[in-house]
Amino acid sequence: MCIKYPQGTSLCLTANNLEYLGYINSGIFMRLLAKSLNLESKIKSGYYDINANMSVINLLNHFISAKVATRSIALIEDNTIDDYYQKLVNMKALKSSKTLAEIMTEIKQSHPYDGYFWPDTYQINYGDSVLSVFKRAHQMMRQKLALAWRNRADTLPLENAEQALVLASLIEKETANAQEKPKISGVSIHRLQKSMRLQTDPSVVYALGEHYQAPLKKQDLKFKSPCNTYRDKGLPPGPISSVGADSLHAATHPHMSDALYFVAKKGGTHAFANTYQQHKDNINKYLKNQ
Repeated sequence: MCIKYPQGTSLCLTANNLEYLGYINSGIFMRLLAKSLNLESKIKSGYYDINANMSVINLLNHFISAKVATRSIALIEDNTIDDYYQKLVNMKALKSSKTLAEIMTEIKQSHPYDGYFWPDTYQINYGDSVLSVFKRAHQMMRQKLALAWRNRADTLPLENAEQALVLASLIEKETANAQEKPKISGVSIHRLQKSMRLQTDPSVVYALGEHYQAPLKKQDLKFKSPCNTYRDKGLPPGPISSVGADSLHAATHPHMSDALYFVAKKGGTHAFANTYQQHKDNINKYLKNQ
């Protein structure tokens, strides 16, 4: 169980609460013991994990040690900012008093928000704010992105780190296969160089948002949005999801080839093609029979 020892309060309130919850037999005894040992002034405020096997003296030493309760929360790649926000506000250990827009304003992250928060497992202190986690994830992403851009391939034709992040988000949504990510990156770069539309399904799904209903339909590809890479040439105006290390590395180190197309096969891999006819053959081979 996690309990709060409020700042600026006396031991009386916490001791009575522990007695009420059945963790100790007498709140009065706890207060008298703390007074006799001159411990009350040494207790630190905060949230503490306790269990029914802890003695009164152990509880007091626990409060003095300031070993506050900690938790971990995993922010997963391939998710959107709304996914992260909902996960964080639903976590009991975190305080939530700001809307997503208010948090983004405080962090100084302009719209679109997706992609600018590093997916990782974060250790938090019980009672931390949702804002504090977003700040850490945002700072980490900025560091990772700057490093990836600094170490990018010499021939990378992208203009800036933000474009690399957008490309990484498309790669992230296209495949979970780390070995194929550089190949998909290479196809995307190749198409951009030839002024071809990227025509990535995930960009359409993202553009549709809450209107999307699986499976993706031919009519959906006509949906008017700057994020729809079936309609517009070039990269979307911003990332369409968070990205992991493999996708970010693939975006800045593409495997260049003559391939201009790819289609998903069973097992999460893809068949690549240099020509549209080869691509149609792959579609007939790998999709029509599924």
